[in-house]
Parts: sequence; structure tokens; C-alpha cells
Amino acid sequence: MKENLIKHTVDLVKIPSVIGNEKEIADYVEAFLKRHLKNIIRHNNSLIAFNDFEPSKKNITLLGHLDTVPGSNDYTGQVIDGKIYGLGASDMKGGLAVMMTLIEYFSNKESKYNLVYVFYEKEEGPYQENGLEPLLQNYDIIQKSDIAFALEPTNNRIQMGCLGTMHGWVKFKGKRAHSARPWEGENAIHKAYKLLEKLYNFDRKEYDFEGLKFYEVMNATMVEYSGGRNIIPEEFRININYRFAPGKTIEQAKQEFIDFVGNQAEVEFTDISPAGKVCKDNPILKEMINQFNLQVEAKQAWTDVGRLSLYGVDAVNFGPGDTAQAHQKNEYIPVENLIKNFEIYSKFFSIT
Repeated sequence: MKENLIKHTVDLVKIPSVIGNEKEIADYVEAFLKRHLKNIIRHNNSLIAFNDFEPSKKNITLLGHLDTVPGSNDYTGQVIDGKIYGLGASDMKGGLAVMMTLIEYFSNKESKYNLVYVFYEKEEGPYQENGLEPLLQNYDIIQKSDIAFALEPTNNRIQMGCLGTMHGWVKFKGKRAHSARPWEGENAIHKAYKLLEKLYNFDRKEYDFEGLKFYEVMNATMVEYSGGRNIIPEEFRININYRFAPGKTIEQAKQEFIDFVGNQAEVEFTDISPAGKVCKDNPILKEMINQFNLQVEAKQAWTDVGRLSLYGVDAVNFGPGDTAQAHQKNEYIPVENLIKNFEIYSKFFSIT
């Protein structure tokens, strides 16, 4: 199956699919699915595919997003020194290629599970626009999963849970004036110095949850202001991104954010995503980890494991991509990672 894995990855990275432009790749994947599986659901540019369920079998869902972040790659579709290059190769078209190769593999071979494959749009953008959400809202098939695997880049390690994330605009108010006469106004930028100092001194906080170490972090990521080069600004806004550990609710995290800012400024939350459940006791997952002696670690980022947790679905991240290559210029994925990931899934799903 090595040739299939390479071909699918190369074909996928050659199709541009920057977030919001997934129609072409969704059409391509849909045509592939129709050749191999009985049931295809398409919602906008997202797809669910599966064969008829056998009631005696447990259900597993494999998920992968079709979109990429914007970026460039000088070697798109080339295989150089055992690495396949292309935007999204690791995050996460290599994972999609593994899913497609598994579909081919089990097209004439019985699996011991009912397998559901989900290819969806708009993962790389705001939480509310994510293409997985309408699939969960309009179809209940994913919720029937005994476990779901997101083939996000994990270097073939099981990454459990995920950090929750929230963004908030912290708004400082001042008074507009000419910069030659600053005493006639109140500089909104200058009023932010205490909060910026707190952020500068905010060290990562280690948070142990069910034996896994997550690191909570808080960072200023963007600023906006009103005015110009010779104007004392009347408003200054800082976007702060807070990454919080599993075990905390959104309301708890929001309160921690507000407490951190204190009474220095107003807070307007703009994008909030829940932390993901750590499902160490899932029997299917435990069997897989033990069978292949897989390394287990915390997911120090956000993925749709958090969204699935809200719907009561046990889920983990397990994919072939190199985490260090995600969102990089000239992104690539090692072919050996693809082979290893496919071999683990195919052996685990097979009837021995």
C-alpha cells in the first residue's frame, strides 16, 4: 500500500484547499468515496462515508479536515529524500491519504469494526465556522462512535485531550489629543503597560490532568488602535489568547481571563473552544495502545477532540504528520510516517 499512500498524498497536496476554498478537494474526495463505499453524505464541502452497519460490531470514526492554512511550498507534490512536500502535507493531507488507503484496503477485506470516515471543511478558522459542527448537528452517526480518531499530526503518538482556547479583546479607553500636546488627552496605549508587563512575566503553568502534563499559556497576539502617527489614541485593543487545560469549563476559563485583566480594561470574548476530554479508560483505545506499545502524551494545542467531547464522543489525536511541520513553509511529511500510521490502523481494524 506504500504506492497508494504516496499517490493519494501527492494528489491531495496538488489541490489547493486554503480554508474557505475546499470545493475542489471535496469534489475529488467525494468521487473517490463513491467508488468504494455505499453511503455518502455531503454537507456543503464536508463528507461522511460508510458502509452499512453490522449491529454486532462497535463503531469507530476517522476524521480529517480538508483545508489548510495559507502558505507556500516550493516543492509541491515532489518526493525528495523520503519526504512528500506540499502545503498541508503534515497538517493534514497525509492523514487524509491514510484514510483513503484504509478505505481501499477494506473494500475487499472485512473489518472488525463499523468504520465511518469524515472529511470536513473549515477546521483552520474560527470555532463557530468549523465544518464538523453542522455534521454533528444534522446527523447523529458520529455520536454513535465508541471512539473517534482525528488524524491530526502527532508523529504517530496518541495525543489525548486538547487544550481549550479563547480569544478576548482587552479594550483600553483614553482621550484623543494632538501628540504635540499629550497633556490635553489620555494615551490609551500607555494605559496598557501594566497588563503587558503581566503578560511578559506570565510563565507557562504546568497542569497535571489524569497523569498527563498540559501547559496553560496566555499571550498577546494582536493589537489595534484608533488614531494616527501624530494623534494620542483614544482606544487601544489587545487580543489575548488563553490556552486552558482539560478539566476546566469554558465559564471557569472565562472567569480566570477576566480576573487576570482585573479592572484595568473591558473584555470582549470573540472565539471560544472547549478543552478536550482525556479518555484514558476507553477500552478500544487501551487495547490499541497496548497492542502497538504506542507512546501517549498530552495534546498541547486545540483540535476537534474538544468539539467531539461536547457531544459525548470519546476521541483522540493519532496521525502520521510531523507536528513540527504544521503550518511551515515548504511543509513535508515523511513517507515512513504514512506507512507506520497505515499499518497500525489496518492491523488494528483487521479481523485476525
